[in-house]
Amino acid sequence: MSNSSFLVIEDNVLAYYKGLALSLGGQFFDDGQTSWFATGKRSLTRFNGVLRMRASRREQAAMLGQLLEYFHSNHLPFFWADYPPGSTPGLGQYLVSHGVLQVARDMPAMQRGLREMPSFRLPEQVEITEVHSLQDQIDWLEVHMLGFGEPEETRADFQQYLNHSLGESPSDWRHFLARWQGEPCAISTLLCAPRAAGIYHVTTLPAYRGRGLGRALTLAAMQTGREQGFVTAVLFASPDGYPLYKKLGFETVVTADLYAWTGESYL
Repeated sequence: MSNSSFLVIEDNVLAYYKGLALSLGGQFFDDGQTSWFATGKRSLTRFNGVLRMRASRREQAAMLGQLLEYFHSNHLPFFWADYPPGSTPGLGQYLVSHGVLQVARDMPAMQRGLREMPSFRLPEQVEITEVHSLQDQIDWLEVHMLGFGEPEETRADFQQYLNHSLGESPSDWRHFLARWQGEPCAISTLLCAPRAAGIYHVTTLPAYRGRGLGRALTLAAMQTGREQGFVTAVLFASPDGYPLYKKLGFETVVTADLYAWTGESYL
């Protein structure tokens, strides 16, 4: 792993969650060592979290305790990302001992150049559009909710995020929607961060999976990023998405372990 590639990934992640936090009326904190955010939302662990901690062993205990106390005392579900795994020695053991359980191991953060693009032909039944109209927004949100299996209580929060990202001028966010014979079926999002084009929210409704729509929506975001002048695209891959991104030429730069507290218990 080159340090420059890692920093490109890290900067994109920080930009994504800073945008998410501000869109939900929250706060984002970054002192160069520790980066974390809180939206005050309790509907999902992803709406509050710790993204980075770079501290000496002497400083770690106090910082860990302060952050955990903040989330626990405010009853805020949250996640904690450890990447590369083990970069903060003893972090995982400390979190688990305080009721923050590991929910993902070795999640790949991937990168690909954009100077050469894979060829792809859309099925005739499919149309991909960038989200602008009210109907586009309704359809994008519905695919997001069903494709990712998000709890219904998060709908208003994701609607707020979508509205805010589309309302910025100029906006760093571009959302894409695929329709199969007029029916919404798949989505993706492009984040135009300073160092790279970030690809997020790639999902397809279960009834339309296996038809190349995830590939098409990923390529739509990549192509737009290239047109915006980016030479690199980055993303985090789920287990289901990893084979697709590997075929598209993405390579793993670093992996992340994720821990989460749902707000239901505290040791």
